[in-house]
Amino acid sequence: MKKKQLFKTALISSPIMAAFEISPVPFLVSIPNPLKLWGIGLIFVLLAFVIWILNILLISFEESKNPGKVWKRYIYSYVLTLLLVAVIWAINLLFNFPERKEHLSIFFPIINMVTLNTIILILSDTILTRSKKMQAEAELSNLKIKHLEAEQQQLIQQMQPHFLFNSLSTLKSLIKRDAELAEEYLIKLSDFLRFTISAHENATILLAEELKFTNDYIDLQKIRFLGSFFCTISLPKSYENDYKIPVYALQTLVENAIKHNAFTETRPLNLSISFQDGFLIVSNNKIPKPASAIGTGVGLKNLEKRYSSMSNDAVKIDETPQMFTVKIKLLK
Repeated sequence: MKKKQLFKTALISSPIMAAFEISPVPFLVSIPNPLKLWGIGLIFVLLAFVIWILNILLISFEESKNPGKVWKRYIYSYVLTLLLVAVIWAINLLFNFPERKEHLSIFFPIINMVTLNTIILILSDTILTRSKKMQAEAELSNLKIKHLEAEQQQLIQQMQPHFLFNSLSTLKSLIKRDAELAEEYLIKLSDFLRFTISAHENATILLAEELKFTNDYIDLQKIRFLGSFFCTISLPKSYENDYKIPVYALQTLVENAIKHNAFTETRPLNLSISFQDGFLIVSNNKIPKPASAIGTGVGLKNLEKRYSSMSNDAVKIDETPQMFTVKIKLLK
């Protein structure tokens, strides 16, 4: 990508540099035929391109043999440019090109070529600096994503054994109490675990898929906390396939509400999931647990980090003594 950009700049800038370089020529030499000026212009275009190629080759050599030795590249660049001037001067003498003003003829080609090479060095170094910056930003972004993916995997690994233990305990009690309800619970649990096996391979999924997965989770919790946990979902069906969401985002918010509240049949937890102005809103009444029983909030922090790498819209948290609300931006 970097060399491609250098070659592209060389092709575009060579004619411009040539026009700048030959502008004083009519004042320094006698040109009986204007066509010769065009000929000189083409020669300067070729010279500018040749100097570009020499510098691009030196950049490749520096990266492969002497990384970081920029000053050596500068020395080689100017030495090669002066050698090129010497070759041109020899050809000029050999073929007796347009009559020159002797007091300017010695210095003019040297000044011209050195100036041309300096401009090319500045442009090429600007391109190199920009390319390195973009590469560093891309690597940093990839590292952030990999870090978040690792955190997500860690959360899944932590969640599954604990969740499975609670689910099996609930299933055991249901089998003794209500066989049909136990069968329904087992089907929901199977669907939930099947989703967790493959879902972590994607950073984002359709809102419809996350809703189906979260609904299974909610149904499991409703059976587990029978009569003390309620949830209402009011989302436009037409939007479910128009938006995406980070995988486990909605399930994390539902789980967060369950983990941080001490609800009972007399004081149930009421959770609502709704949509407004492109945001998914998860809200619940607060029935705080004792401070010693409250978790670390790793799930919500992880979700905030994931959103910061995917969208300019941060996770919005609105907390009052009575309600806890989280808004997350849905992704197109």
